[in-house]
Amino acid sequence: MSNIVLRDYQQKAVGEIRIAFRDHGVVLFVLPTGGGKTYTFCYIGDAAALKGRRVMIIVHRKELLKQASKSLSKLGIDHGLIAPWASPKPRAMVQVASVDSLNSKRGRAMLASGVIRADLLIFDEGHHVQADNKWGAVWSAMGEPKTLLVTASPGRPDFRGMGKGHGGIADVVVEGPSVPELIERGALIKPRVFGSTELPDIEGVKLNAEGDLDAKELAHRVDKPHLIGNAVKEYTEVCPGTRAVAFCVNVKHAIHVRDAFNAAGYRFKLLVGDKDMVSEAERTQIVDELDRGEIDGICTVDLVSEGFDCPGLVTCIMLRPTHSEIVFLQQAGRVMRPDEGKVEAFLLDHAGNVGRWVDGEFKVKHGFPSVARDWSQCLVGRKKKPRGSKKEAEPLAYPGMTQCKKCKTIFDVLELKEQGKPDDKCPTCGEPIPLEQQAAQRMPKVVEGRLGELDPEIVAQQKKEAYREQGKAQTVEELRRNLGYSRGRANHVLQARKEKEALVDGLLTDLRAWRDQTGQNIADVFGVATFEVKAMKPKQLRELRTRLDDHLAVWRAVTGDTTPALAQATIDF
Repeated sequence: MSNIVLRDYQQKAVGEIRIAFRDHGVVLFVLPTGGGKTYTFCYIGDAAALKGRRVMIIVHRKELLKQASKSLSKLGIDHGLIAPWASPKPRAMVQVASVDSLNSKRGRAMLASGVIRADLLIFDEGHHVQADNKWGAVWSAMGEPKTLLVTASPGRPDFRGMGKGHGGIADVVVEGPSVPELIERGALIKPRVFGSTELPDIEGVKLNAEGDLDAKELAHRVDKPHLIGNAVKEYTEVCPGTRAVAFCVNVKHAIHVRDAFNAAGYRFKLLVGDKDMVSEAERTQIVDELDRGEIDGICTVDLVSEGFDCPGLVTCIMLRPTHSEIVFLQQAGRVMRPDEGKVEAFLLDHAGNVGRWVDGEFKVKHGFPSVARDWSQCLVGRKKKPRGSKKEAEPLAYPGMTQCKKCKTIFDVLELKEQGKPDDKCPTCGEPIPLEQQAAQRMPKVVEGRLGELDPEIVAQQKKEAYREQGKAQTVEELRRNLGYSRGRANHVLQARKEKEALVDGLLTDLRAWRDQTGQNIADVFGVATFEVKAMKPKQLRELRTRLDDHLAVWRAVTGDTTPALAQATIDF
């Protein structure tokens, strides 16, 4: 066995994945960036290999192939690499391959002949897998074996679902702890978030095929000297010299950003996938220099968004507006990993991805990366906007939120009232709030793109307010009128409410029936009283449903009940 030591929540996830594999062929495992996805799926792969199962780990870039191999070696797991530049190791029970290698002419021939085969497939960054793309083609060519899709962000920029019948291949989802839970455990660092008041104008920028802002058109809006200059200025004032990654729109933009930082006396380098700009050897050297702290930062486009592991990164500089929550979370997650001597992290949002002012009111776009996300719809996906659409992603309004003119802190007047604190002055610097601003939360004067720190607790409180209002609304029209929801979103809220009610009713019925039959106390066995069930969140309800079903299966087997018990797992790890 390898020398992997799992954390308690990783052990719990492994157990849930085992249970899921009893009845399903493809399991989607969701764990936030920094939660230890690699450790978890390496443990599963190694355990399966020790049972005589052939395991294939599939990644989508050469850099990630090397990174996965490095992790496996560090964990003491014998493995082979399937790549043109690698020496084959056919006897190894665990193999690592890039999706492009398997889709090459040689790779397809090896798949067809059975030379490359697997009893368990593991797709890293599994949100890429769709039934009709190259990842799905590999899964199909290998005979659709048991498959584990691993991702931190199971949504897709193109809004397609990850479940069977909705574009993907997954049967069921297993979720690990949320980001707030991992932060509380010390497994992640909550970044301090600063929002710029001078943002690029993205009005009218069309959407690409994936539903995000068109990069070519966007580049003309963001590649401006004053916007880049603001980024350098705020980095200097907020967190100078911290190891940083700046996310840009394209290579030309990244070059301009690099040059601006270097002109200010910092050491930034370009890290992009264009081999004509940065060779493979140079990329490796730059990553090593960043890891050792020999340079201050890197300017990249998408190369660092997924799967890139450099825990020493402290600051994320967002210069690329995105409608994709997935892109936003992947980028922000680069700086949330803990590291020796690392006590804080920063997110400098020069793109309005966290939130922005709209007509004198602060509205949240993707919100804080440190809050919990609802992935309940990831299997079915969401409605996609038409290609070429110029309608921007719908922001969320949180009444009561305002901004200090002096220090640019964003805070909630209503929350200050609830806490019994003065609601006429900034809670950070004590600057008085003008009466007209208290009443209308008007937008303060923009001062040279200054950044203002956003307090995650404030936004969390505002979300509670919105949820309370949402709970009061009973119809689509009430949701649209009171909260400004679109018709589609309002319908989704009411449908989710209906599904939760059905889940609650089913659980209460089965729990009470089990109590009447066995005479046992529900709270003693399941850790929850019946009066608490209605207040549980959907994820907690699904977990309780699973525990109850598993318990009933064992009870039926012991008592001789004729109801069929759970099937035995076909993958033993």
